[in-house]
Amino acid sequence: MRIGLTVQRDQDNFKLFDLLLIVGLTLAPMTGFRVWRVGPAEILCLLWGIRSLLKWRFRKSDTLSFFAIFLIALSLGFILCSFIAPDEASVTGLLTWLYLAIIAMGLYEGLSKRSLSYVEKLFRIYSITAVLWFLFLYVYGRVVSKTFFGAPLWYYSRYSGGATNPHQVAVMLCGLCFVFIRQVLERRKMLLNLFFAAASAFLLLQTSSSTGLLAIAVGMLFCIYLVLINVFQQRKAQVAIVMTLVIVLIGLFIYSFVFERFMNWVASDSNGLGRLRIFASFPETFAKSPIVGLGPGTHGEDGYIEFHNTYLEIAAASGIIGFTAFALYSVRIFKKFLRGDWRLFPILVAMYAYGLAGFAMRRLVYWGIVIISVVIAEKRLALQKQASADLYS
Repeated sequence: MRIGLTVQRDQDNFKLFDLLLIVGLTLAPMTGFRVWRVGPAEILCLLWGIRSLLKWRFRKSDTLSFFAIFLIALSLGFILCSFIAPDEASVTGLLTWLYLAIIAMGLYEGLSKRSLSYVEKLFRIYSITAVLWFLFLYVYGRVVSKTFFGAPLWYYSRYSGGATNPHQVAVMLCGLCFVFIRQVLERRKMLLNLFFAAASAFLLLQTSSSTGLLAIAVGMLFCIYLVLINVFQQRKAQVAIVMTLVIVLIGLFIYSFVFERFMNWVASDSNGLGRLRIFASFPETFAKSPIVGLGPGTHGEDGYIEFHNTYLEIAAASGIIGFTAFALYSVRIFKKFLRGDWRLFPILVAMYAYGLAGFAMRRLVYWGIVIISVVIAEKRLALQKQASADLYS
């Protein structure tokens, strides 16, 4: 027994090399530090990811399957786009996706070898570090200077935390807000985690990101829905069915009211109606290459602008093949979250909701939060299966 405890403590001892990952993910939204598309965050995360992949022993995973198919479709689409619409093709976009694949796979493989308690610890350290850092930058930007070593802390009147636009930090704050809410639901240091959840929400409000507010609202609705279902442990399925039916019925009755308010909210955003026009140009773009897409690039409004929607961008860039791979990957990880640890689910929901009006999936911090959450969900699911096997053995 003592040997087991000693091994567990050794596994949970914090590794200094993991500071590269924590600092890299913390600085990831600060695109104002980049030269071309590379900054300290990208270099630190790449070093950490490459080290993990150098120790990689090939094994099949949902993350590997998704990126393999997605990158193949992207590459074929890029080649096709180079012939039919060369002005829309982007070599840097292709390199960006290759980089993100290395980071995501490195994260997945590296953390999968660690204990659950260690991954949880690393996630907490990163989350707290990130919120404290961006709180510091917010105060610094209010009191001292609008820039931090050349990185802009404000985008006009909107807090950007060192990024060239507020969405870089906003998408991170959406995910981290629910990381802390998860800790509250698990009754871990509730006052401290409530503070950090509130701090994340406060900083998000300072970015004036309507997309971020939408993501938080959707995440909270799912959070409340799952909490209510899990209150009734013995009748979860029945309660879920009843609640879903009630929500659908309420939705049918208030659809017109909600739709009108939603359109007014969209119109109140300076870019809102413009984005709807961009979305409307998708069918024409998709028809150019429906199977493998057109690769990464600017494809909206006949090559004038990006779609500013994760799901339209994926479909336009990788076609039916890439989008199907993404959809299957999403379904699989959503299932793992629900079965492994439902309290992780709102994190993923918020990140996916942010993609409705932005290309969140192309951001480094997106893959950091999602992959760490995936690893935790898989490890918790594995423990549940092991416990069931032990029970019936």
